[in-house]
Amino acid sequence: MLNLMKKYGGVNNLKNILTRFYEGVCDQREIKHYFFNVKLENLIEDQLHYSQYIMSKTDRGYKEPPMQSAPTEIRVSPSVFDDVMVTLSNLLLKVHVHRDDVPRLVSMIIDLAEETRSQANDTKIMILKSVDINVDTLVDYYNKSKVDARVEKSGEIYTTRGVVYPYWTRLDTNTKTISFIGRAFTNDPNRVNEMKEVMARAQQKIPFLLLEPEVSPTLAYIFCKYELHYSTGIPTRLLMRCGRDFSTAFNEVLLADKSDILKNVTR
Repeated sequence: MLNLMKKYGGVNNLKNILTRFYEGVCDQREIKHYFFNVKLENLIEDQLHYSQYIMSKTDRGYKEPPMQSAPTEIRVSPSVFDDVMVTLSNLLLKVHVHRDDVPRLVSMIIDLAEETRSQANDTKIMILKSVDINVDTLVDYYNKSKVDARVEKSGEIYTTRGVVYPYWTRLDTNTKTISFIGRAFTNDPNRVNEMKEVMARAQQKIPFLLLEPEVSPTLAYIFCKYELHYSTGIPTRLLMRCGRDFSTAFNEVLLADKSDILKNVTR
């Protein structure tokens, strides 16, 4: 989101948009309860600190409006949620955000607003402190989130069932980073050129992720990494959401494989 906002005045204008959005919702009696118990400063802070957890989507992904992700007990009615998004959409158009970018910004801002609403009403802390983050705590959280995860000999966490496409999580406690790793292996390591053609087709669908070929005499695969910084802690809901979004996006590699060049590990 912050990269997209560079076209529209950067962080300062984002703060202005969020302030006007918050005030616009709170000024409407029918929808003001959307921000019940939410402070404007927390809304802005979360949008800035947590934007890395909201991945871009494919073009078709933005054709569907965002959905509520807050706990059931604080969700608003569909009509209220729609009116909140209309309020934001109209505001973005008013401040001259290009019509093509409006769905993207609405989706990103609303997704993070849902996390702010959730935190404001949490009865238990849903943020992992930096000092508490290790491989074991991540595996435990994955499994509690109904995702099968195990630690491999490399030290990476392999995530399988519960996501669209299996991926690895690499933790670096020195740099305070968590990386989601995607690997799509060829059936035959000699079909490197065909693998690169698949990669090029997939890259057109997911330009927001960098795909790279990895080749050795015995192995060839398409590699991708998405990195998160956690020095200020990890919002656990957003971590799992981001992992699932990464998995869904990387699955475009498999969808671009029309000739069965790659191993289909989702079967």
